[in-house]
Amino acid sequence: MKLHKAPFALALTWVLALPGVASAAEMYRWVDDFGQLVYGTEVPPHLRSRAVPANAPLPPGTTACQARWHRYLASAACFDQYRVVRGGLKPEAFQRCTEVPQPEPCS
Repeated sequence: MKLHKAPFALALTWVLALPGVASAAEMYRWVDDFGQLVYGTEVPPHLRSRAVPANAPLPPGTTACQARWHRYLASAACFDQYRVVRGGLKPEAFQRCTEVPQPEPCS
């Protein structure tokens, strides 16, 4: 039996890549009980009705400054998934998250 290397290598690449893709949790945003906007992967059960995907369109009337803060908070929540014990980040964080600098406070 002759084994073709190209299809085998491609299949092996997919098999090895799938666990990494499956482990990337979906990000959500919601307003907590104190009126604060929260981004994360685990929505408290009593707030699930308020949660929407983090990349869902922002509500009408959102200012440009608020939109910058939304992008920053979503970025920070994404990177939080890849933090290690001493505060470092796993390398795949930079492949799966977009780095967004902290914006100036809204006036």
